[in-house]
Amino acid sequence: MLETAIKALERILQNHSWVTELAGILPLSALIDFIDIPAKLHIFQLVGAAPLWSWPITPAGSRLLLSDDRDLQRHCYLDRYGNSVPLVALDGRFGAEYVVASPETIRLCIASLPAHAIINMHPNMKGRDLRLQELDIIHVMRSGTESSRTTRYPWLRNLFLDPWRLYSFRYLATSLVGWATLLAAIAMSAVLQTYIALAFLVAIPFTGVVVYVLYGSTPRGLLVSTGASGTKHDRLVLVAEHLNATHWTALYGDSILLNSLLNRPLEPRGPSVSTPTTRTLFRTVLRILILSQWAMILAAAATKDWNSYFICFWITFCIAVHAYVIPVRSSAADWVVGYAGVRLKRYQTSLSSRRAILNTILALNPATPALGSETQQPSPIGPDEGPFKWIDPILEQGPARARWQEASRMLMEEAQSRGGKDAAYPSSRWADEYSRDYWSPYVLEGIEVAAQIKQEANLLDEPLRVA
Repeated sequence: MLETAIKALERILQNHSWVTELAGILPLSALIDFIDIPAKLHIFQLVGAAPLWSWPITPAGSRLLLSDDRDLQRHCYLDRYGNSVPLVALDGRFGAEYVVASPETIRLCIASLPAHAIINMHPNMKGRDLRLQELDIIHVMRSGTESSRTTRYPWLRNLFLDPWRLYSFRYLATSLVGWATLLAAIAMSAVLQTYIALAFLVAIPFTGVVVYVLYGSTPRGLLVSTGASGTKHDRLVLVAEHLNATHWTALYGDSILLNSLLNRPLEPRGPSVSTPTTRTLFRTVLRILILSQWAMILAAAATKDWNSYFICFWITFCIAVHAYVIPVRSSAADWVVGYAGVRLKRYQTSLSSRRAILNTILALNPATPALGSETQQPSPIGPDEGPFKWIDPILEQGPARARWQEASRMLMEEAQSRGGKDAAYPSSRWADEYSRDYWSPYVLEGIEVAAQIKQEANLLDEPLRVA
């Protein structure tokens, strides 16, 4: 039976020349960057969420993985400055402006969230030549599932316990199916005597093990997740790629969590290869394994037989799994809940202008003087400094800014005293004073949209969950 199958495969190669020619081309596709190694390495460093059987390495990927850059150990790859577009953060409490420490991780976490749309029905949205501003509101809360740091043997926890507790069922099922498929492919290669493909398939998981030792054995956590008594309060931080952006993200919630997510680097946890000698040894082993993969690919292309199809099948399988079954954003979602101990809710809306979005943020910001509550701690700086200082990089101070700011503060106080439903209807005093200013409709729009957001996102009624 086995000999019959082998002879049948040989006859196919002999009778159909295109099958042979295709077998000489397909393996070379492994040398093209169909595999997104940078994103894969990033998520692997973040939480180790890349199965060991999914590591075919392209030439570009080899240059990255074999780099002797020590910063690859300190930061997740795409969070390093220059490897992705940075994010600028404006702190709504103290007015500080800073570059987000882990921009790509924040992007992936936000992209993994389903968005609840909040429709802006204000008449301003019907105007012409609008410079529409997109706003994401991310409610940041504690999930209560943060990974413990107090395990006596952290390497045991990282190796055996965390994968089952942190990852989603989809990731674990995919990993299990991948291992079963790999073993089946290895068995078929051995039975059909396609030994080049057999060597390639055996080299893949060993490559994954070495990559894990070098880069994936240090899942990240929040550097600071708890604070001293009296330091817990709501905070709003506005984030964008640059200060002339049309897409803004407002993160609202626990001040300690926000500071750790945005301002502090993520903390590596667990064992890592730190000694130069050990690191050099593993990099040498990794180089040998990568060269072995390429040698098998070239050999299969030269022989133009069924080895090529086995190799191409496995490369295609790995690409499809990471592109459609366990994309990096789903792994980021596993990390943010399982390892960071953070729960996120996402809301989206649009506003008609930059002035409208500034008023929306002012009305949402818990540090704004007009919105202070008994549960919030008073800001240690003056009311005209921190809570409004975050606006300075977007709208410079001056008489016009001061007039708009005072109008905004007055209308927010009126809205708070009358209730959110009356926010779009200012008092006659306010209308007489400010209705002729071009920005007055945008002040009304911003406060009205902020009232919608507060109601639908439950920002006021849901208290912070603190440890």
